[in-house]
Amino acid sequence: MTPLPVVLIGAGSRARLHSRVLTQAFADEVELVGVIGRGEARAAALAAELEVPWSITVDHATSWGARGAVVAVSCHENHHVARQLLSLDLPLLLETPLAMQADDGQGLLDALDGAGVPVELAEQNPRFPEVRFWTRLVEEGFIGEVRMIASDGAGYRYHATAVARVLLGRPEAVRASGMRALTGVDLGRGIEREPLTAGTILTVGGAVVQLREGEGHHLGPEAPWLGGRWHILGDGGSIASGAPVRRWSIAGARDVPVERVGRMIDGVDVTQSIRLHGEVLFEVPSPAPEAALDDDGQAVVACVRDWLARLDGRLPATGWSPADGLADLRWIEALERSASLGGTPIAL
Repeated sequence: MTPLPVVLIGAGSRARLHSRVLTQAFADEVELVGVIGRGEARAAALAAELEVPWSITVDHATSWGARGAVVAVSCHENHHVARQLLSLDLPLLLETPLAMQADDGQGLLDALDGAGVPVELAEQNPRFPEVRFWTRLVEEGFIGEVRMIASDGAGYRYHATAVARVLLGRPEAVRASGMRALTGVDLGRGIEREPLTAGTILTVGGAVVQLREGEGHHLGPEAPWLGGRWHILGDGGSIASGAPVRRWSIAGARDVPVERVGRMIDGVDVTQSIRLHGEVLFEVPSPAPEAALDDDGQAVVACVRDWLARLDGRLPATGWSPADGLADLRWIEALERSASLGGTPIAL
C-alpha cells in the first residue's frame, strides 16, 4: 500500500505530538510531506526535525502532493484554518475544539458538510486508554444502565462533555442548569479572577451529567487545586477514576480489581492495556502498545486510525465527527450560559 501523503498544519506542541504519532505508529500508512506554520521559526524548526519542507502558506500543501491534512493549530484558529483548507479539497483530521463558540462551530460544520470532504475530529479525551476501558465496560453491561456521569474537575469544557456523551451512548440533551463562583488565585501576576462553573445537564432518557469544570490555572501541575475524578453510576454498579469497579445485585455489592498494565519504552511509561479481574479476565489494549507514547499519544493514535478508516469509506464506531464536536460545545456552552444567568435553565 502506498503511504498517504499528509501535510501537518501547525508547529506547536500539539503538532509535535501528531508528528510523533504519525512517524512512530503510522510510518507504513502515512508520509509527512511538509509543515505549514503561522510563524517561520517554529515551522522551520519542526520541518528540519522531520526532514520535510515548510511554509507559512496553506497553498503549498497541494504543491507537495498532500492528499490529507492534520490540523493542529491554536484552538482560537481552528475554524479559520479549517475554512482556508476547504478550497484545497483535502480530507482533514482537525484538532479540538471545532470553534471557541457554538455559533462559529455551526458555521464550520455547515461549510464542511457543503465541501463533502471526510473530516475526523481529534477529540482525544473519549479515546484515552482509561476512558476506552470504561466505555467498553458500559457497552458490555458491567454496571447496568448508566444513570449519572459526574466529573469533579476531571475534564475541561468540551472535553468533559465529550467523555460524558460517549459513556452515555451520545444521547440528545434536554436542558442545562449551572452556577458559578469567581475564584481568586495568585500565580505571581497578582490576583486573577476566573469563573468556576458547576451544574447539571439532563439528557433524553433521564440520565444526568454533573460537571465542575474550570481547568485554566486550576488543574495544571503547578496549580493550587488538585484535579478531580470521574464517577460513572449505573443501576448495577459504578466506576470511578483509579478505583475498583463496583457491581451489585440482590446478593450484595462487591469490588472487582482494575489493573493498568504498563511498560517503559524509550523512557516513556506506556499503557499496554487495562484489565478487569472478574470471573473472567476483561482486557482493553491500547491502540499502539509498542510505540513510545503516553496516554495522550495513544489517544491520538486512535484519532488517526479512525480518520484513516473514514478516508477508506468506513464509519468507525469510536470516530468523532464534527457534529459530535458541535454537540460537545453546545452542552458546555449551555451550562456556562445558565451559570452566567444565575442558574436559569437553558434548553438544548
